[in-house]
Amino acid sequence: MPLDSIWSGGGVDTVWKNVQRQSLGNAMSRQDRGLTRFSRRTRNGFKNAALALHLAINVERRDSIAIRVTGGMGDHIVAVRFIRDLLSHFGRAKIDVYSVTGGMGWLYEPLPDVTFIEAPKRVFTWVTHRYLLVLQLTHTVDLVHMSSAAAERWPALSAMLQSIAPYRKMFSHAIDAHPHLDFHPALVAQFQNVRRDTFLNHVSGVPFGGHQYPLPEDASLVQSLGLDHKPYITVHNSFSEESGRPRATRDYPFLDDVVKEVKAQLPDLPVVQVGVVGGTLSSADYNLSSKTTQPQITSVLANSSMHFDMEGGLVHIASCVGTPCCVVFGPTPIGYYAYPNNINIAPRVCGGCWSLTLDWQKTCLLGAAEPPCMFTQPPKAVAHAALPHLRVLLSEKRRSA
Repeated sequence: MPLDSIWSGGGVDTVWKNVQRQSLGNAMSRQDRGLTRFSRRTRNGFKNAALALHLAINVERRDSIAIRVTGGMGDHIVAVRFIRDLLSHFGRAKIDVYSVTGGMGWLYEPLPDVTFIEAPKRVFTWVTHRYLLVLQLTHTVDLVHMSSAAAERWPALSAMLQSIAPYRKMFSHAIDAHPHLDFHPALVAQFQNVRRDTFLNHVSGVPFGGHQYPLPEDASLVQSLGLDHKPYITVHNSFSEESGRPRATRDYPFLDDVVKEVKAQLPDLPVVQVGVVGGTLSSADYNLSSKTTQPQITSVLANSSMHFDMEGGLVHIASCVGTPCCVVFGPTPIGYYAYPNNINIAPRVCGGCWSLTLDWQKTCLLGAAEPPCMFTQPPKAVAHAALPHLRVLLSEKRRSA
């Protein structure tokens, strides 16, 4: 008898048959999901093995340095400036940068002897023996592997290893547990009056070459909008109601009000909203969220008079192109992450709980649905902290135009 004729009947038998069919469907979907996961893992396993084999056999690396960089955009910008300084300090060297984070290769393009390789940690581990020197950059500098010929190849290496030795011992548990104990090197850095932007240089003894860094730029969007010959400010809203994701603890909910207050004082100043994800701000004259390439957003920030944001990747990009920022701090420690030339707004309540728990980005340490470090920061106070500096910058731009 056809199944349709059985399931089209009524009564208890029909209900029972439908339950059986639903259970079978759920079982099949679980099986399908399991097969999909297995297929994905197998495919990734073969992909990683092929990449490792290619690097180990076909690519000559005996005269090179491998550096594994962890983290997001800001971490990579800190790392790329350190690698720039390392090349200047060591002299000429070929460097392969390994990272599990995709989309970061463009940051390393200005360094001609640096190759970016997107690969998981296991691939990095498989090929380390092919290099003279292998380092890992987290919130400190860790020596992973060194060939006996490395010191002869780079005379400055011995002094660097002597410099990082006490920090490797001090941070050994934080290195092993990274990123879960990152607050430890951050606390040590602050006690030593050093910030995130220069701590890798401080640990290694490599002289710091400054915040300016020639990131790739594409001015086509700025020009098409007619913003290349007029002052404007930029703002980043990292939260979107439409995304469906919960608000991160370091999201500042009142940036729209901050910019509205700035516009009330400077009504002719255009506002450009930038970023990858973010709900539209009513104060923005131009919304470029998710509409820019990385070189385009760099150019937009480079031409901005001031950028308004929370602590994050765009603030690090702005530091490379010399654009001052007004940054609202909360969970991330202001004494560690603040750039000296920015208007850095400290939390009025709490703050600095970054990395103290595994889920600090999602859950307030106090259990509050609205993290007080961000929700008690008055937007007018933020705007009025930035306005005097912004007026000076606008006046300077008018004089130089």
